[in-house]
Amino acid sequence: MPCVIMRAMSDGGRVLTGLSERRELRAAFGALAETSNIDQLVEKAQAIAEHGSAVVPILVSLLDTTDPQTRGGLGQVAAHLKPEEIVPALRGVARSRERSDTARLTAMMILDRYLHETVDESLLVGLQDPDVVAVQSLRELSHEMAQNPFVVIEYLAQLAEQPAEVAGVVLDAIPRLGPDPQLIALLRMFAQGADETLAQQALDQLSRSRTPDAMRALATLALTLPPTRAALAERGLRKLQMMGLSSPEAAPAAGWRSLLSAIDGTGAQVVWFLRQPEGAAQGQLLSLLCKDPDGIVASFGSSEVPADHLPPALPLGAEYVIRQDDGSEPVRLVEAPVDAGRQAVRAALELNWAGGRLPPPEYSLLNPEIWDLGPLPPADDPEPGSYAPALTAALLDHPAFASWYFQTEQVYEAAAQLGRRPLLAERAAVIATLVEAQCSPELVASYRRRLMAMGRWLALAGQTTVAGLAVAAAAHLADLPPAQAPFFCRLTGIGLDVAVANLRSGFHRDRR
Repeated sequence: MPCVIMRAMSDGGRVLTGLSERRELRAAFGALAETSNIDQLVEKAQAIAEHGSAVVPILVSLLDTTDPQTRGGLGQVAAHLKPEEIVPALRGVARSRERSDTARLTAMMILDRYLHETVDESLLVGLQDPDVVAVQSLRELSHEMAQNPFVVIEYLAQLAEQPAEVAGVVLDAIPRLGPDPQLIALLRMFAQGADETLAQQALDQLSRSRTPDAMRALATLALTLPPTRAALAERGLRKLQMMGLSSPEAAPAAGWRSLLSAIDGTGAQVVWFLRQPEGAAQGQLLSLLCKDPDGIVASFGSSEVPADHLPPALPLGAEYVIRQDDGSEPVRLVEAPVDAGRQAVRAALELNWAGGRLPPPEYSLLNPEIWDLGPLPPADDPEPGSYAPALTAALLDHPAFASWYFQTEQVYEAAAQLGRRPLLAERAAVIATLVEAQCSPELVASYRRRLMAMGRWLALAGQTTVAGLAVAAAAHLADLPPAQAPFFCRLTGIGLDVAVANLRSGFHRDRR
């Protein structure tokens, strides 16, 4: 009997201890909803997960929540538990038709986003309202975008992998959540996407969203969308104005700077936009890589760049040199008016439209930083200088054109066949053949644009004589067939000489 009593007392103690632990764990889970700092959230989630398997039933009981903060906290805890304990429990909830749609969706979200487990579409069977999925995902997106706007890019990438109708369901669900600046940003992204129908639906929703955020979105879209869509954005803007909303004022350009590189031999140009509020420890940077004939090909940006990592403000026309860690040629950027940077971006955008290529999603997300500054004034091209074909050598021998030459596979093959000491006539014949083979009308048009852009860049850098020569060369580029044009012959000849030297040394540069 005493043994039975002692055992009963021991069991009771364990029950009391278990109750106390559950109360503590529930309180700890509740505290997660009040924690907005991600580092603190992870720290608290780790502390909860240290209780091991005792955490699983409590976590499962809390899945029926629509609060994004709580859901994120549950996901962080799950990520620190043993997969063999938490994954089956979450899959069980996801399959259970007795649990609410909210609980099942929360379980699936944690499995997918935090545990990187495959979520079978069969788990969606039996949900009472398919729209619940869309609404809940939008709540999650809005919450996460408030902390990190870039998550919308991943969200849209995942959405693109779903059946086509899923994106339509998501769009239709947006008005159910009420005014939300994060979802306005999502609509902006849809408006710039590849799907014409979704883009029109997004623009239509923006035109019915009676908020300053929607007005601002339409104003910037009117400046960055292809002409047909831009007209829809302008129409939506007028519609909101007729409803009594005031037109958004252009953001002040004060504080914004632009830095531009020359156009290199591949047609690439780096464009930076920077802003650092006076006395602030951090500033903003938006970087774009534009390339002719492709358009905007890369972009990144941040609003939290340490002040000492930003280039110091320089007088207009001054040069800022960025050394490369890999030992390659440094990038040289010229301090320029903000509108000069915007004009370079606009020219690249038109190439995106012409080629049917979307700009990078980072650009689509961050471009209000450019277009909130208002309508773009026309480019101020330098006056063309006097030009003669013989001046081509003087132009291409300028340091700014050091990387301008052809270096294709065909050039390398021709260099290998020429040998070490080709006759001048033989070399000239090879050059003419290469030019004829490579210089299509599209390439000629591309080089004309590149020369005009170089003219503008050289003018910004204060090199007006060479700028005028570049503009004049652009104007006369199509006067002769490419095989007879000194400009293309010299580009090919320089490339051939570089290829011969590379082959002799056994070094092969990236083919251009």
